[in-house]
Amino acid sequence: MQGIPVPVKNIRIYKYFKPTEPIQELIIEGATGTYTVGTLTTNIFYNLDLNDDGKRVNPLNVHERYYATFETMDGKPTTTVWMFCLDNSDTPRFGRTINMLVNDDVSHATPAIIDPSDYIRIAPLYDITVSQLFPPPAIGQRTLIENGTGYIIGTRIGTPHLMGVEVDNGDYIGKFAPGMKRIIITGRTENGELITRTDLTVISNGKPAIFLRTFPS
Repeated sequence: MQGIPVPVKNIRIYKYFKPTEPIQELIIEGATGTYTVGTLTTNIFYNLDLNDDGKRVNPLNVHERYYATFETMDGKPTTTVWMFCLDNSDTPRFGRTINMLVNDDVSHATPAIIDPSDYIRIAPLYDITVSQLFPPPAIGQRTLIENGTGYIIGTRIGTPHLMGVEVDNGDYIGKFAPGMKRIIITGRTENGELITRTDLTVISNGKPAIFLRTFPS
């Protein structure tokens, strides 16, 4: 399916760090541009083209990994997958192609059994939405929780430490169970920043619900 560029505003570009590193580095803020998502067989193409580079806060380097948050013209907030910087000029460009049959990310979700007392609450989250991505090559997701509150969490033990999200309450829309994978969570931090955690596994479906991004054994 040929992607159609969608005008977007209030673009903020962040450097991409591994999910185990709770670090955020703003690169660009206040930009406008277009966001395009297209598909061809099992490939998904993501492209973000900026009309301007807004306010450049930190250096932008070609071939390094970044992700973006922005709003559509009707105000809907979105967070992108990580993408490579393809052009770091005054009109930066970002892109990435993902083959849904190949996991090219830094980890694979696998079940984990961990005592909840070993979790550390790192930072509060608000306006949490939890969804499960459809299995490839299908595109889309089903919503599990909306309007949630909780925390970014990490485990006290393990090498590396496991990172994820605790959802204390919210509107439970869909059923989910421990061991379910392909979980994606978005939420807002105390300062209003929209963040996304992907490739999570359900550890607990109670209240709180626990989701972790685990690693290959």
